[in-house]
Parts: sequence; C-alpha cells; structure tokens
Amino acid sequence: MTSLKKHEPEPLPTWLAWPVRVVAVAVVVPFKLLWELLVAIRRYVLEPIPGLIYRYVLRPIGIAIDYVVLRPLAWLWRHLIWIPLVWVLRNLVVTPLAWLVEHVIAPALQVLWDATVWLAKRTRLFWVYLGKGIFYVLWALVQAVRWTVVALYRYLLRPIGIAVAWLVETGYRYGIRPIGLAVAWLAVAFWRFVLRPIGIAVAFVVGVFIHYGLRPAGLLIAWFWRHVLVPVGRAVAWAWNHSVVLLWRYLVVAPVRWTWQSVVAPTGRWIRDSVLRPVGHTVGRVLATLGLR
Repeated sequence: MTSLKKHEPEPLPTWLAWPVRVVAVAVVVPFKLLWELLVAIRRYVLEPIPGLIYRYVLRPIGIAIDYVVLRPLAWLWRHLIWIPLVWVLRNLVVTPLAWLVEHVIAPALQVLWDATVWLAKRTRLFWVYLGKGIFYVLWALVQAVRWTVVALYRYLLRPIGIAVAWLVETGYRYGIRPIGLAVAWLAVAFWRFVLRPIGIAVAFVVGVFIHYGLRPAGLLIAWFWRHVLVPVGRAVAWAWNHSVVLLWRYLVVAPVRWTWQSVVAPTGRWIRDSVLRPVGHTVGRVLATLGLR
C-alpha cells in the first residue's frame, strides 16, 4: 500500500491549478469557437449548395427541356408521322391487298384448281392448254402485283418518306439545334457569370481568412505555447519538484515512515505479543474453567 501510494500522481496545489485552468481556457476556447465556426460554415453554407443547385438550376432546366423539347417532339412524332403512316399503311396498303386476295386471287386460284381437277379427270389433252392458261394467268398476276408495288412505292411510300425526312430535318434545324444552343449558352453563361465568380469569391474569402486569420492566430498560439507556456510550465514543475515535493518528502513522509517503522510498528508488535496475546490466553483458560467456553 505504501509503494502504491508513493507512485500515485499528487494533485496540483490551488495556487498552481487556477493559473493552469486560466491558460487552458485561453488556449482551448478560441480553438473550440473556431471549430464550431467551421462546422457551422460546412453545415449551413457548403452542404446546402448541391441541393440548391439541383433544386433551382438543374431541375428547372430539366423541366424546361422536357416541356420545350421532348414533349413537342413526341407530339410531332405521334400526330405528324406515326399516326398518318399507320393510317396510310392500313387503308392504302393492307386493305387493298386484302381485298385483292379475297376477291381476285382466291377466286382465281379456286377456279384454276377446279378447272385443273376437272380437266385432269376427263382428258389429258388439256394439260398443255391448262399449263399455258396457268402461265398466262400467273404472268398477269405477277404483272399486276409488280405494277401495284411500283405504283405504291412511287406515288405513296416515296412521297411519305420525303415528307418525313423533311419534317425531321426541319425539326432538327429549327427546333432541336436552336434549343440545344440556347441551353448550352445558358449553362456556359451560368458557369461563367454565377458559379465561377462565386467560387472565386469563396476561395478568396477562405484564403484571406486562412492567411490573415488562422495562420497568424496559429503562429501566435504556437509562439505563446513554445516561448511562454512551456518555459513557465517547466519552471513551475522544477520549482514544485524541488520545493514542495522535497519538503513534503523529507519533512513529512520520511519522519512519518521512520516513526511508523521504528516506533509504532515495533511497539504494536510488542503489545500484541507480550500483552494482548497472554491476556487473551488467560481469559480463555478462565472461561474454559468456568464452563463458559
């Protein structure tokens, strides 16, 4: 127990504790206030910037592009290209071909089949004439289909394709390209006249604050710590160790230890061995003799 108490750090005296507390407050409080200021700048200035840029710049630009470019283009594509093209293909291509197949090609094929069966059953002499007839009929059908396809391409599909190409080129030249140039000009102007000056101003303010505020304060605090607090602390520690500690060690601890080891402990052991222990044995014998033990 004595060795453990010897190695425990002794508390500072009151006359030294108060100056140390004052110096600690004078050094720690400015750093604490500066840290709180930086945390507040980060929380209330730097962190809201991306949200503000998205809310008041990027989102309105996206909404404007959606309403000005994408929806008009979708409307133009649906009502000027897709719906007319579907109507033309349905009413001028599919319906005539279906009618032709149902009322011309299918009856002709049925008649040819019946005639072929009838001729095959009755005579073989008609095979040659039947073959020629089939050939001429097929040739006529091929020519009719060829003429129909050529006419359909020349007088319907090609004008529609030219009109669609003209619409696409006109929409790109007078719609998409000017809007894209306007959006690019707005983005460049916003960067050049808003974001870049704000960034330069923030960088300048931060640089001035660091150069003329934090750096001199840090240098001053470092100089004060190195040339004032450290020498004062060393001097106070040296004076404390060579005055109060030595006086306490040699005027209190050493006499108390010597008194305990040389007077109190031997006297206590003698009283225990020479007085208390015989008295205890005697009292025990008496009690045993009386039957009380």
